[in-house]
Amino acid sequence: MSSNNTTNNSTNTNSTNTNTTVTTTTEEPANTTAEYVLQRCYEAVLTENQGDIVKYIMYFCGGWIIAWCIITMLVNICHKNKGHQRYVHFYEELSIILLAVSMCILNFVFNHKTKVCKYVAIANHFFMCLTASIFFAEALFASSMVHGKSDKNGSVPWILYYIFPIVLAVGPTLGTFFPEEKYYGTAYLHCFAVSTVDMMWGFVIPVWVILTIAGLKAQLACIACDRQQPSQDVYQCYWARRSVKSLVLISQYLFSIWLMILFAAENQKLYLFILNACMVILFGPALFVCHTYGHLNTCKKWAGNGCFASLYAMCPPKPEPPEKDEDDEDKSEAPSQEKPPIDDPEDKKDMPPGSELPRNPEDPSNPYSPGKHNPTEKPMGPNKHTESQKFYSWLTDTNGSGKSGDILFRPSVA
Repeated sequence: MSSNNTTNNSTNTNSTNTNTTVTTTTEEPANTTAEYVLQRCYEAVLTENQGDIVKYIMYFCGGWIIAWCIITMLVNICHKNKGHQRYVHFYEELSIILLAVSMCILNFVFNHKTKVCKYVAIANHFFMCLTASIFFAEALFASSMVHGKSDKNGSVPWILYYIFPIVLAVGPTLGTFFPEEKYYGTAYLHCFAVSTVDMMWGFVIPVWVILTIAGLKAQLACIACDRQQPSQDVYQCYWARRSVKSLVLISQYLFSIWLMILFAAENQKLYLFILNACMVILFGPALFVCHTYGHLNTCKKWAGNGCFASLYAMCPPKPEPPEKDEDDEDKSEAPSQEKPPIDDPEDKKDMPPGSELPRNPEDPSNPYSPGKHNPTEKPMGPNKHTESQKFYSWLTDTNGSGKSGDILFRPSVA
């Protein structure tokens, strides 16, 4: 009996141990380094103090970007820059503000909340795609003005500049979320893409493709001529020429910041967050310049002498053709001297052979006028052969009238 009881007790004990081992938990891991390592494939993660430093750095980056966007809006309002060229930039600034909130603030506030972090990851992807799509719409707008395809507001209906970016951003966002939903909000380190799965390529490749096409469109506009048609809007043409030159710089810079945050959070490297903060510090003023120096009103006010006057320097006017003097106009309008009339060959038809039209003896063009000495004329000799003049007249007669025998065998005159 005792042996049976002992056996039963050992069996119960084993079954109890087995049940204890198999039991799993669905609770989210606590904020401890040991449990983080169980969730990641990397050997080390940020310590608690480093994690706090990262949060403060990212909060600063988000606030810095938002502040410069607001300053840019206020300056353009003060300088009365308006039109669809300004509204597209305003649309772009709003999207950048929402992107900064999601990737720099919400990304590290709700990184341990699975459900909320999932929506933050979707917002990170959507607002980056939206910003890239607005850059693409800006490139289309500016390029159509530079190439002279439109007098104002671009070659497509203006409403498409605001609707098309939303449609273009929704496609990659939903196309990545549904097949890779299981990876959203499960990193417990950030609310971004996991670089070790296919989710990473769904985040990066669509944005990269959109920005590449936008940059290509802008650069092709850089090689075009200046204002094509006199009827084009002066303010939009001025903005378009400068927008296509700065679009690639500012768009790729923002994309680099976004990728830097993704890899810094995924690889848990403090120095990457510090490098990202340095990039953000330069991004703020760069965004301000790119969204203000393309407006004619701002350049007129800030193109004088100053520290940053060269950034807003206006292009020199085209040289105009020199004006004609009044004296030159009088000379060109003065009637030209009439040339003496040429003998009409029709008048020679009715004349006998060897004769010529009578000349005015007072005419200076007459070589035989009494008032003019002909240096080629030789004085007559004692035989007085004056009949050679008739022979010369017969040779120069264009009508060919007269017979050669009548001239060559004429009897000489004494």
